[in-house]
Amino acid sequence: MTQLPFPALARPAAAFALGLLVAVALGCAKPPPPLVKASAPDVVVALPVVKGVTDFEDFTGRTEAYKVVDVKPQLTALLDRVHFKDGAFLPEGTPLFDLDARFYKAQADGADASLKLSRAKRDLAKTLLNTAEKSRDQGVISADEYAKTAAEFQAAEAAVKVAEYDLEKAATTLGYTRIKSRYTGRLGKAMVDPGNVVKENETVLTRLVVLDPIYVVFDIDERTLLRIRRLVAEGRVPSARESPITVRVGLADEDGYSFTAPLTFVDNQLDVGTGTLRFRGEMRNPTLQRAGLPAVVGGAAATGADINAARLLSPGMFVRVRFPVGREHPAVLIPEEAIGADQGQRFVFVLNDKDEAQYRRVQLGAQEGRLRVIDDGVRPGERVVVSGLQRVRAGLKVNPKAAPTAKQ
Repeated sequence: MTQLPFPALARPAAAFALGLLVAVALGCAKPPPPLVKASAPDVVVALPVVKGVTDFEDFTGRTEAYKVVDVKPQLTALLDRVHFKDGAFLPEGTPLFDLDARFYKAQADGADASLKLSRAKRDLAKTLLNTAEKSRDQGVISADEYAKTAAEFQAAEAAVKVAEYDLEKAATTLGYTRIKSRYTGRLGKAMVDPGNVVKENETVLTRLVVLDPIYVVFDIDERTLLRIRRLVAEGRVPSARESPITVRVGLADEDGYSFTAPLTFVDNQLDVGTGTLRFRGEMRNPTLQRAGLPAVVGGAAATGADINAARLLSPGMFVRVRFPVGREHPAVLIPEEAIGADQGQRFVFVLNDKDEAQYRRVQLGAQEGRLRVIDDGVRPGERVVVSGLQRVRAGLKVNPKAAPTAKQ
């Protein structure tokens, strides 16, 4: 193929045009903006709290009624009347049920009449004995006749005692026809309607539970139990003989532990099925009544004796139990929000005297309310970043703002 000739004069012109375009392009380009130094980010810092804490183990438990009573009749009779509303809270001694008392009332009346008759016979025998004593002294009657009269008086006195016993027994049985509350507590539903025959010590009429105080029961596994006992043997944990053991109790709707319960019972053997030992504490069960407002019981406003019925805790509720396993010792605590996570490691940022952030890995201890015990990594008096962690990196200078001293 024949190559076309390129004019020699066109080459200088093309080079000039290309240079002109480059010059224009360079002349129109804007210079880069000056670098702006970033300001130090604002962070909130707080000083650690130093306080005495006790090591512990956490367990789950349940609440149990202080007393549970199945109300049963003490005689067989027709159920005549129910005095309470299902679920009512009643004080001790309140009537609950009435049984048909006609038969037992007749027995009591008969026993009372028998007692009156026996007393009349005794009085007559006493009069005859006094007369016999005078006749004996005057030689009118023999000693045998006097002895017979004296024996009749003694028999009459004994008959009075028997009649008094029969009346007391009949009166007691009559009293069983009115069934009363043995304790102050909350009742369940009435399980038998009036008109039915109930059997002595068999028919369950209702169930009564005593809610205040209330028990907290929990189980400790065998491994933990052995560890605690070894700590006691080493003197690192006080024994129950040195001081009563008190556990802390938290409810399902709270993060902390707002109740304390001294231990009142430890079972004498492990449950072979679960390998655990049962512990029980006792604590108060507060009311829910607010100033100026009626207590609420079973969805209805309570009146009279029911005013104190609205208790916070019911038997069977789930609770968290914190069991002490050491003596109190000083510890460093920081807010939970100051702790970050990095590939499974926990860390905090601590400021030096130049307000520069220092990355610290920390070893966490127990949680105390909103605070966390730091076993290693933070010293008392150091400023810890508690807010703004996402704006901080190691070595970065920050603008610290003091927060109030951390509280639980």
